[in-house]
Amino acid sequence: MAYRFFLCIAISSLITISQVSAAAPQSVEQRLKRMEQLLANQNLIEMLTSLQALQQEVSILRGDVDLLNHELSQIKKQQKDIYIDLDQRIQELDDRVTNLRATPVISAPAFGVAGDAGVVADDSGSVEAEQSALGKEQEYQNALAVLRAGRYEEAVQAFQIYIISHPESELAANAQYWMAEAYYVLRDYDSAASHFQKVITAYPKSRKIADAHLKTGFSYYELKKWAEAKMELEKVVGNYPDSTAARLASRRLDRMKIEGRQ
Repeated sequence: MAYRFFLCIAISSLITISQVSAAAPQSVEQRLKRMEQLLANQNLIEMLTSLQALQQEVSILRGDVDLLNHELSQIKKQQKDIYIDLDQRIQELDDRVTNLRATPVISAPAFGVAGDAGVVADDSGSVEAEQSALGKEQEYQNALAVLRAGRYEEAVQAFQIYIISHPESELAANAQYWMAEAYYVLRDYDSAASHFQKVITAYPKSRKIADAHLKTGFSYYELKKWAEAKMELEKVVGNYPDSTAARLASRRLDRMKIEGRQ
C-alpha cells in the first residue's frame, strides 16, 4: 500500500512538472506577442504624432498664404486707388487749364500822344511776357504728360527742372505737388512726405495745401509713423472740413482706429 502511495505521488509530481514545463514556453510566446503589440502601438502613436505635427504645419502655412494673399489684395487695391485718384486730379487740373484758355483776354487800348494819331504805345514787352508765360505753361504741361503716361521717375525730374527754372511761376506749387505724387506712386514714401511738406511750407497760399496735408498723412501711414499720420490727417479734417481731402482723411482715421493704430 505504501509503495502504491509513493508511486502515485511520484506520478503526480511528474505530471505537475510536465504541465509546468509545457506552460513555460507558452508564457514566453505570449510575452513576445505582447511586446510586439506594444511596439506596434508605439510606432502607430509616433506616426500619429508626426501626422498631427504635419497637419499643424500645413495649417500654419495655409494661414500664412491667406495672409499674404490678403496683403497682396490690399496692395493692389491701394495701387488702383492711387492711380484713380491721380488720374482724377490731373483731369481736374486739365479742365481748369482748358477753362483758362477759353477765357478771352481783354487788353486795354493803346493811345498815342495827343494830336499824333499815327503813333501808338510800344507793347513789345507785354508780348514777350505773354510768350514767356506760354513757354512756362507748355513746360509744365509736358511734365504733366510724362506723369500721366506713368513714367514717374522721368516726371520727378521734369517737375524738378521746372521748379528750378521757374521758381516764381504760379504753377511752381502744382509742380512741387505732382513731383511728390510721383514719389508716392513709386512708393518712395520718405521723399513723398518731404516734398508734400515743401508744398505746405514754400507755397502756403496754394490751393494744394489741403491735399498736401492729406498725402503727407498717407505717406506717414505707409511709413508706419502713426502719430505723425494722425496729426496730418486731423489737420485736414479740422481746417478743411467740407473738402474731398477731409472726407478721405476721415476714412483713413477710421481705418487707423479699426487697426488699432491710434
